Amino acid sequence: MQKRVNFVVTDLDDTIWDWLSMWHKSFSPFLNRISQEFNIDIIELKNDFKQLHQKYGTTEASFIIDDLKLLNAQHRESIYIEANGSKSIIHEYYSNKKSNLALFDDTLKTLSSIKSCGAMIIGFTESHSFYTKYRLKTLNIDGLIDCIYAPVDSELPETVKKYYPEGYWEPQKTEFRYLSREVKKPNAEILEIILKDFNAKKENTIYIGDKLDRDVFMAKEAGITSVYAQYGDKSEDNKYDLLREVTHWSDHDVQREIKFKADFKGKTIVPDVTLEKSSKDLMDSFEFYSFDRPDKQENLKNTVEVWKKVVDVQQHFNDLELRIRNYALTLFTAVVAGIGLLEKEKIQLNLVGLDVPASALLGFAGMFTLAAFWYMDRYWYHKLLLGAVKQGQYIETIHAGVLPELGLTTAIGKSSPKTISWGKKTLTIHSSNKYWIFYGLLFTPLIILTFGLFFGHYSPHTNTATKQKVTLKTNKPKDSTANPAQKHIIGR
Repeated sequence: MQKRVNFVVTDLDDTIWDWLSMWHKSFSPFLNRISQEFNIDIIELKNDFKQLHQKYGTTEASFIIDDLKLLNAQHRESIYIEANGSKSIIHEYYSNKKSNLALFDDTLKTLSSIKSCGAMIIGFTESHSFYTKYRLKTLNIDGLIDCIYAPVDSELPETVKKYYPEGYWEPQKTEFRYLSREVKKPNAEILEIILKDFNAKKENTIYIGDKLDRDVFMAKEAGITSVYAQYGDKSEDNKYDLLREVTHWSDHDVQREIKFKADFKGKTIVPDVTLEKSSKDLMDSFEFYSFDRPDKQENLKNTVEVWKKVVDVQQHFNDLELRIRNYALTLFTAVVAGIGLLEKEKIQLNLVGLDVPASALLGFAGMFTLAAFWYMDRYWYHKLLLGAVKQGQYIETIHAGVLPELGLTTAIGKSSPKTISWGKKTLTIHSSNKYWIFYGLLFTPLIILTFGLFFGHYSPHTNTATKQKVTLKTNKPKDSTANPAQKHIIGR
């Protein structure tokens, strides 16, 4: 008799799609071209990539070439250059990733059949959420999986060139829920959380994965029916050797894996069901039926209320920043007006034997006060505003599939940057940098004016007794037209 199942939790990489082949066919040529074209020892280059992958927590961060210590500025520039009609190194890397990404045989048909029965399909992966979203869109399976639990992404440096607009890879139907980057399999607690989130029952749930010691063991620890995707287990493949050499795993992760394998050495992990060739055998082993989905209306209503409050907080801090800048502008105007008045009255103060113009002192006081406004703006309220913006983007991102209308924060974030172009160069000014322009336009003239007044009024004392008066005599011809009176005077 077939087991009745209405809740399916599945691994993604090497279970739904062939991740290892895609990775190897894109990274290996990338590695070899860099080594050959720049004459870099491939062993050293592998170690350099390993450090890069460990820094960002994924072997898919290879494109962040600015972090490769063995490359100089000329190398980095050459990686983007198309030469002799062939693809650049980075172009070939991206192209190979896309062209070699594919679902396993029968996966699309099997998941579609499960979906048509009304069962819920949940993904659980260790891959960062961005790369998982990329694969969903590239494979055109957005919505085939109801929800995916994935680690949050690492922050990318601003030097990384982006070829697609912000939000391009966001799914419209599949919901994403984010995990800490420290989450590693086997972690039965995550499966417990997933079941609790959807109020699913263990007896009606299966977990599918391609690793016995991680996926199958984890399912058994959670008390869930385990399904071993043997067709995707390629840990003995030579492609896996390269993956080990440039792994993103930290030394702690490696030691944890060694300990885990030592603890289970000699023990056999037996899955409840094994899929030898493809996922289609699932339909022979289980009877899938409709999952009674919890009412989402109340949750969505609460989400909207939270989002509205976050937007209110954004507006509050934005208003405070605008007020501070308005006060700073008023201060600047008052200081300049005061300087003009003091200059008109020629008021000076004697400080430690120096006559200092009061206008310069007012300028110094104005600069210090303006600096206080800048500090409060930049390191106080702007930090709080950024926190509110990030929270708003987080809410909008995780609910983009079900509430696409919640996009105000994201839309403002996309519209905020200002791009200035001259020739082939472009400069993008973000909101976090615009205040530099504002305060720079106030500080610069005030600094010039203040120091100009201070040094302009100062002049070294001179000894008038040593000055000599010089009189120049000139022989001018007599004016024959002068009247007698004038001649008399001149003669005198």
